[in-house]
Amino acid sequence: MRMTALSSAAIALSMLAAPAAQATVIASLGNNGSPFVSIDSLGTRSGGMIYTADQPFADIPAGGVFNNQFLAVGKTAGTPSTITFATALNYLSFLWGSPDTYNVLTLTTNLGNTFTYTPQDLSFAVTDGSQAFSQYVQFQASDGEFITAAKFDVSPLKDAFEVANFSTGLPEPATWALMIMGIGFAGAAMRRRQKVSLNYG
Repeated sequence: MRMTALSSAAIALSMLAAPAAQATVIASLGNNGSPFVSIDSLGTRSGGMIYTADQPFADIPAGGVFNNQFLAVGKTAGTPSTITFATALNYLSFLWGSPDTYNVLTLTTNLGNTFTYTPQDLSFAVTDGSQAFSQYVQFQASDGEFITAAKFDVSPLKDAFEVANFSTGLPEPATWALMIMGIGFAGAAMRRRQKVSLNYG
């Protein structure tokens, strides 16, 4: 009996000592195919410049860009650039253009954590600033952690860091409207069907 009590106490202590699931942000290459959104619809942006054509110090990311817009960060375009998201995100993806070893991305979360990434950290195939190469990256938050801001920087102070084709994993506003209308129609159809079955059932 005494051994059982001791064993129960040991199990209880081990459960207390066991770490709880930790909130985190997981980074990977690629995207989930959700619709692109315009850069300035993401929230409040400071620093950097949005361009629609190649510049002497920054080029449109290879592969085509949504709305013909890309954000450039650097000594000429201004650095750093921080986007504070209007809605905290559990998913973020974008196209990282002509990645250089000195490009630095920092994500901040609702829990006050920061996650910093460079092209080397994410195992990009190319990190020499080649204008012919772009890479989609994605970040998934979990366990109550949400991405509240993204800071794009260059260290040391150089040109440039170009990004485009942002997606948040959420439908576009027009898609939301269609979904709500569809739900409304489905609800009306169900109510009508119930009335018919009550009258004739």
